[in-house]
Amino acid sequence: MSTPVEKSVTEMLDKPVEAFANKEVFTLDEETKCSEAAKLMQKKGVGSIIITRKGEAKGIVTERDMVYRLIAQGLPPDKTSLKQVMSSPLISVKKGTKVKEAIAIMAKHGFRRLIVKEDGKTLGVISQRTIVGDLKGELTPLAELELPTGVTCPYCGSLFPDPMALSKHIDRIHIGSGLLEGDLRKW
Repeated sequence: MSTPVEKSVTEMLDKPVEAFANKEVFTLDEETKCSEAAKLMQKKGVGSIIITRKGEAKGIVTERDMVYRLIAQGLPPDKTSLKQVMSSPLISVKKGTKVKEAIAIMAKHGFRRLIVKEDGKTLGVISQRTIVGDLKGELTPLAELELPTGVTCPYCGSLFPDPMALSKHIDRIHIGSGLLEGDLRKW
């Protein structure tokens, strides 16, 4: 029997990717300078831009690409074209693909974003962030989402097969041996 949270997560993972895709997609030609792309990303509040060649999507530039491939390499943003820092080829999924399949593809390729397409047309971009929400703390890679089966210890996070095993664990490890068996001498 699944909990309401497990049921909710399972339902979310079975939803189509377009339910989570950002449909506001920005594109720039591959010859555009990185400084112009950075200004557009800042103005629109986006973390990626699709890069085109003769109107056809050929790659993507993300904030990370800008930091690692431009700034860290000491390249001048106003002289460096997007084709020099873009990630290519684009990996896409079709409209209707389940979120859990998209997560598996991201994990396999080491990507954080996928293009969502229908009949060759870009519908949007799905990212790990749009799936799990804006993370304020440490970013967690989504290699797999697997629901735990059993009961989790509220103190240390250990997983147990049933409430009785959890009770024994809490008694022996977190409280002290004997309390749950009726030994109240320490208390």
